[in-house]
Amino acid sequence: MNYSELLTNVRNYTEVDNNVFSDAVINSFITFAENRILRDIDLDVFKREATANMSTGNRFLAMPTDILTHRYIMITSGSEQIFLEFRDPSFMKEYWPDPTSLNVPKYYSVFDADTFYIAPTPNAAYVTQLGYIARPEQLSSTNTTTWMSTNAPEALFYAVLIQAYSYTKGPADMMQYFEKSYIQAIQGLGTEQQGRRRRDEYEDGTLRIPLKSESPS
Repeated sequence: MNYSELLTNVRNYTEVDNNVFSDAVINSFITFAENRILRDIDLDVFKREATANMSTGNRFLAMPTDILTHRYIMITSGSEQIFLEFRDPSFMKEYWPDPTSLNVPKYYSVFDADTFYIAPTPNAAYVTQLGYIARPEQLSSTNTTTWMSTNAPEALFYAVLIQAYSYTKGPADMMQYFEKSYIQAIQGLGTEQQGRRRRDEYEDGTLRIPLKSESPS
C-alpha cells in the first residue's frame, strides 16, 4: 500500500471526501498512527547502532538525531568493552556530584530530549557504540512507500482509521471494530517478529505437528 492508496482507502472507508479529509489532515492521522505503532511494538528493522567518541571531561553525550528509544551504550577501554548501566538522573548526581572529577564511565541516563548524561565524567575520549530504535521517515507524498506501508499495511491502515473515526466522532461500534482489527494486526506482527528471532532450521529443525494415524487392523 502506497501513500496515494492509503488516502483513497481512508476516504472510501469513512465516506468522507477530500474537502474534509484533506491531504494535510490525513497526514496528521498518519503521524499519530505511526507513532502509536512504534510505541506498541519494537521492530527489529528499525534497530540501529551509532559510533561516536566521548569527550574527556564532558559528562554529556549527544543522541543520534533519529533516535526514538535507546537500547544500550557500550564503550571501549583498551581491549575491554564496557556496557554502561542505565540509571535515573537523580542517582547520577548523587553518585558523581563533582562533574570535574574524571574516571571510567559506568552509568548513563537521559538528560534531555537530545542528550545523555554520563557518570563518572569521562577521563578519556572513549569510542562509544550506541544501540537504539530509530524513528523512520513518515509515509508522505514525497516518501510514498515505507517499511510499514509495505510490510505492515493492515496495522498502519487500521491505526489511521482509528484516528479518522475519532476525528469525525464516528460510531462507537466502528471504532471498536477498527481497534480490535488494529490489535490483531499488531499481534500478528509481533508473532512474525518472534518467528524471525527463533533458532534456524539447521540447528533446531522445523516445527512439526504430529498427525494421528490409525493402527493397522
